Amino acid sequence: MHNPPAVLTLPTEINQSIFSYLESGSLLSCALTCRSWAVSAQYLLYRFARVSSPASAQKLIRTLAESSTLCALVIDLTICGKLRDTVKPWLCGNVELTTLIPKSTYLPRLRTLRIEHWDRVHFKPAFWKVLRRLKNVTELHLRGCHFHSSCHIEDFVFAFPRLTTLTIDSVRWTGDRERVFVRRDEYADRVLSLHTLRICNPFEYGPLFQWLSAHRCVGVRHLALVRFDVLNIRPAEVFVRELGSSLESLTFGIYLPACCDKSARRLDLTHNTGLHTLSLQIYDVDDSFLRWVGSVLDSAVALPLRHVALSLTLDHRKTLWGPAWGAIHAALTTYWRPTLADVEVTHHAVPGFLQDVQPLFEERFPELVQRGLLSVVVDTQDP
Repeated sequence: MHNPPAVLTLPTEINQSIFSYLESGSLLSCALTCRSWAVSAQYLLYRFARVSSPASAQKLIRTLAESSTLCALVIDLTICGKLRDTVKPWLCGNVELTTLIPKSTYLPRLRTLRIEHWDRVHFKPAFWKVLRRLKNVTELHLRGCHFHSSCHIEDFVFAFPRLTTLTIDSVRWTGDRERVFVRRDEYADRVLSLHTLRICNPFEYGPLFQWLSAHRCVGVRHLALVRFDVLNIRPAEVFVRELGSSLESLTFGIYLPACCDKSARRLDLTHNTGLHTLSLQIYDVDDSFLRWVGSVLDSAVALPLRHVALSLTLDHRKTLWGPAWGAIHAALTTYWRPTLADVEVTHHAVPGFLQDVQPLFEERFPELVQRGLLSVVVDTQDP
């Protein structure tokens, strides 16, 4: 009689790495398979907890109330107001928000809060009171929300005294002409000690930079301004200059319409003497746009850049040999020789455009290839 084969068990860390690719439904199935899998699956399910309906909120609260072990796992909490895999919102109007957030005693290790797709909900004083009890939150990410007023962003930001990371991505408010953030007296003396700031698709966000400056938010080390409206580049440039040597990495991408004077939309990095990582997202490979990119690189000539990244979609081969690309080539192959460690080009291979571009860039930048600095990434997903 043969002995049954031994069950293959993998280390917990490997299980977690494999399970990280699964959706919540599959993770639940794994958690019910065996004890070793349950540990790994529960770790991922509760470390990155997600509320996507009133029922899921109540289920999470009941589960945490029954298990202090699971409470200690929750590091990252997302409250999404849109039904999964649909565009239909469920979180809008007079929903009682306090019923969606577990008690602070159930979230002793919560560090990241994500608010997504909230559609003109009504914020009552009780909600802000519950939110302020989450004193250990250091990261706040607001995405795809539609608020009644721009001052609600201010309320969210100042609810967390230890906040160091802030994302504002596609957030709008009802007032069509409301361009000034309401500075309430209770926040007048508050300092924003942000280390990481990401603003994406900013709509009417021009005054946001004055608001940040007013709260002495000058210690930002990692700044990302992407899908950026051209009308906001001047206040953004002033804010970048105010950051001075504290800024270590900058990701920047703006839309420059054909009618726009590119020379008047300059981003000057000469004051950012601590900058070592620069990423530029190029939405149009027209020469006039690329000349703007070249001007940004020229302004950084005296900086200790170690990493330079360009993100773009190349339309045809001859683009790389235009005069504007010649200026970019001269900058990347001549500047920063003592410090430059890598140049990364990400090509978004959308349908109708070039696909395999690695040989083209290697042909255009042979000096970087010889120095082992050039890496080309082809991304087949829409940027």
